Amino acid sequence: MPYEALKHIHFTVIGASVALFVLRFIWVMKGSAMMEQKWVKFVPHIVDTVLILSGVALMMNTGFSPSNSPWLFEKMVALVAYIVLGVFTLKLERGKLFRTFAFLGAMGWLFYMAKLAQTKMPILFM
Repeated sequence: MPYEALKHIHFTVIGASVALFVLRFIWVMKGSAMMEQKWVKFVPHIVDTVLILSGVALMMNTGFSPSNSPWLFEKMVALVAYIVLGVFTLKLERGKLFRTFAFLGAMGWLFYMAKLAQTKMPILFM
């Protein structure tokens, strides 16, 4: 698949993943029954799987890898932090303040991943 098509798929799925994360955060904070809907339990996993697969396809297409590109290694570390804070946000029963801080932290890591992808300049593990 051509690079531009892979990049378009990756960016589109990033948008869907982030939108679903924000929407689920709002529903969790409101105590909405929407969180019990079947599609809410499996669609985000499908979207995130496509996101990871498109990222791997982009790495294969471009030759970038965490072992030869420090910025990509740092992006993978940021991805793990984002996922962990996402779990804290949506799954742990620690109260609304805790969930809010976990959500804000997850969004911070998300923005950092976007900045790394844009600049390809790591700052955490130089």
